[in-house]
Amino acid sequence: MCLPRSAPLLLLLLSLAARGRTDSNSTALDASKADEENARIISKHSISISEISAALEKTVIIDNPTTVELLCTLSVELGSKSAIEVSWKHDDKEINNTRSYINKTGHPWQTLYKFHIEDSSHMGNYTCFFKADTEVNATFHLKVPKVKGADKPMITYERDSVVMKCDSSKYNPVEWIWYRMNESSLVTLNESTMSSKYEVTRKNANETKLRIVDLSADDSGMYLCKAVFKVGDVKSRIQLNVLSYLIPLKPFLAIVLEVVILVAVILICELQTRKKQAQGEDKCETEQTEHLKSDDINGVKSDSTRQRKI
Repeated sequence: MCLPRSAPLLLLLLSLAARGRTDSNSTALDASKADEENARIISKHSISISEISAALEKTVIIDNPTTVELLCTLSVELGSKSAIEVSWKHDDKEINNTRSYINKTGHPWQTLYKFHIEDSSHMGNYTCFFKADTEVNATFHLKVPKVKGADKPMITYERDSVVMKCDSSKYNPVEWIWYRMNESSLVTLNESTMSSKYEVTRKNANETKLRIVDLSADDSGMYLCKAVFKVGDVKSRIQLNVLSYLIPLKPFLAIVLEVVILVAVILICELQTRKKQAQGEDKCETEQTEHLKSDDINGVKSDSTRQRKI
């Protein structure tokens, strides 16, 4: 049986398609395996209560679905009652089936709450309560990793470009999203529709950069980067101030203006001084001339008087 000339090409295409499906299935399986491994990992955290008046808190960072064990240990007496009432709350809501009583014969007293975190609804504050004659509690704050932006406002100038950066330290979000705050709403900076203005780069999974070109005063404002994790998201703000090139020159121009005014005042004073000196010299010459004329007249009069006497 003779195969057509196009048969090798068809076989090659079928082979590539099969390989592509295999790679896709392999990627999905890898992601599924990673989630299963995270689910098997138990994140254990504990708080020890040794004082009645102390308000104890602990922050727990969660970036992926996982199983969590929260343990509270009480090592201080709460009164004379024979049993201690124990309960747990998620935020302000009591968790079902967590209220129980512990016999005081055991010391120290402990309560353990174990659960699985699947999404953002399982994050928040978890508080354990020990109650007898008095009540004490301790709180676990379950949060996604923090995102670091710019600590201070970024200042640049018109027609220039700027690069803003956010990073999540050692944690890797599944997605980064940039926004600009427009009055009370957030505007998503879509690179695909505004590629001539914005450029978003993600060289590493734990960081993102936003580049803005051809800046103008209208680009000033608040920008936000959002890191999206499987169990929640977190935002960080960056303030951008775009200035005119004339603004740095204002102090220099003010100094120049002061110098010009000072020079003008000095020149005016100098001219007035010279004018007064010239007027004084003219007056002096006039007085001298008048004095000489008076002397000449007096001399003539005296001569004529002498001649008459003779």
